[in-house]
Amino acid sequence: MDRGGANTVGDDVQMRAGRAGQAALLLVGAAGLLLVGRAMVARPAGEPVVLGTPAPAPALLVHVAGEVVLPGVYRLPPGARWSDALRAARGPTFRADLDAVNLAQPVRDGERVYVPPRPEPAPPGGAEGEAPRGGAVGAEAGAGPVSLNQATAAQLEALPGIGPVLAARIVEHRRTHGPFHSLEELLEVPGVGPRLLARLRPHLRVP
Repeated sequence: MDRGGANTVGDDVQMRAGRAGQAALLLVGAAGLLLVGRAMVARPAGEPVVLGTPAPAPALLVHVAGEVVLPGVYRLPPGARWSDALRAARGPTFRADLDAVNLAQPVRDGERVYVPPRPEPAPPGGAEGEAPRGGAVGAEAGAGPVSLNQATAAQLEALPGIGPVLAARIVEHRRTHGPFHSLEELLEVPGVGPRLLARLRPHLRVP
């Protein structure tokens, strides 16, 4: 083989080696770019790692009682209010006193949501309409009049139209204002009106 042919073969080997080296460099460069790209999209240092989906907040168990259609224990979502508890119990009854509760109040787990009834209206005439106690029959039957300034609460309670509340008021008025000087001063006691005073006159005396 002549020298020119040898040179041609040598050049061909060198070209192939150069191409292999370029291919290797390209592979190294691509790998480097891949590593750089992963580093760029990696989570910043110091950022907390969240493993999985956070667990949802537990439901609230509340006892709904009082003036509701279906009292009982109900499961409510987190952040529920008293209005949600009433809705779960099918709403309030017609006797419910909704002014006595705060429907916007947050519900706590294990809480008792109680809806009270509306207060009963006072009987006509207030304390004058109180039913006579057991001893009132004897007083109306002709027993002697009781001293207004010496009678005990139990003795006053036995008179017609006077119950325990009104008897206590009369005794307290006597204690704070001194003895009564006339039966008309009974009108200063809350709950005593002209009609009740006329009914009591035969059974009371001053002094």
